[in-house]
Amino acid sequence: MKEKKQKKTFKTIIIRILLVFIVLILISYLIYNAIKLLINPTDTYVVEEGVLNEEETVDAYVIRNEVILQGDNYMNGMEKTIVEGSRVGKDESVFRYYVNGEDTIKSEIADLDLKIAEAQKNENIAFNTDIEVLKNKIKELEEKIYQTNNKEEINNYQKEIDEYTYKISTIVGELSPQGSYLKELIDQKTACLKKLTDGAEEIKATESGTVSYRIDNLEEVFTTTDFSYLTKDFLDSLNLKTGELIESSDEKGKIITEFGCYLAVVMNSEMANNAKVDDNIIVEIDNENRLNAQIIQINEGEDSRILILKLKDLPEKLINYRKLAVNIIWWQETGLKVPKSSLIEEDGKFYLERSRAGYNVKVLVKVLKQNESYAIVKNFETKELQEMGYSYKEIKDMYTIKQYDRVVIPK
Repeated sequence: MKEKKQKKTFKTIIIRILLVFIVLILISYLIYNAIKLLINPTDTYVVEEGVLNEEETVDAYVIRNEVILQGDNYMNGMEKTIVEGSRVGKDESVFRYYVNGEDTIKSEIADLDLKIAEAQKNENIAFNTDIEVLKNKIKELEEKIYQTNNKEEINNYQKEIDEYTYKISTIVGELSPQGSYLKELIDQKTACLKKLTDGAEEIKATESGTVSYRIDNLEEVFTTTDFSYLTKDFLDSLNLKTGELIESSDEKGKIITEFGCYLAVVMNSEMANNAKVDDNIIVEIDNENRLNAQIIQINEGEDSRILILKLKDLPEKLINYRKLAVNIIWWQETGLKVPKSSLIEEDGKFYLERSRAGYNVKVLVKVLKQNESYAIVKNFETKELQEMGYSYKEIKDMYTIKQYDRVVIPK
């Protein structure tokens, strides 16, 4: 019994010695790392999925294929029958010029409308299907007016309401006794409307395309058949202000005949100097518009280059401005994002020092893209490693990097 007790005591002592030994090793390891940090300070960075790109902001001149529409009576002012930015077909009416004395005629019509509305109250007309249909259309248009802030849309909806109201009055007038006061008022309004339409000069689209009334008189200066005229001196001589809205004209309109447009940018950055014709890039107009573009021509200057970009899209902003600031995104890459300073280059290969629970290992990574501050990396695939000459065992024993890992950044 005494012998068993001695064995148990000896076993306990051995276990305690082992525990003390393990504790001493851990303390030594921590002291070693602390001293190492004092000698070579380091920091860590949490690896995350991210996006990296190379971009620069530059002023862009908007070049559109535009055809001016103008008639003889442009001094009279115009009524826009098609809303800005709408598509039209060839020979479709775009706007019309007011006739001489139009204000007087419209004033007469307004007075007649008040008299007609008052006279209709005294008419006892039985249920009429056509009238009910027209009233429902008026309600739908009134609802559309409440749902938009576009002044031109509101004006067009109001014109439709006036037309339907006139049709209702005409029907009521036809149903009223011959020679009635209401019928007489409607005949007078019809005669006034005829004066407006008979004397009006209607302007139709010469080609199909997008309607715009924003005229800056550069429509025929910025041509799209040959871009060789675009030089820095030429663009500077125009004295255009960046971000200045083109004013809407009351004398003429235009048709933008292409769905897309062109941008001319003056650049002298490293990326621009290395750019080539047919390169594809991204143009960021604003937060809502990131457009694919292609470099179709480069005009060389003394200290810069003029890059002509073709865009397949034509958002409203590129109709409203002639010169505006845009972001040119040369490239964009998505993947594991790490600080460039964390990359370790050895023999033409890149490594990261991964840190997990105080245990650091080197991880071979593939660098996809990098800029001055960050890099996008990924793990090599097995096939790629085999092509690089690594054995099956070496590949099996390799470490990898993943999201939320910590990498060491030497200070």
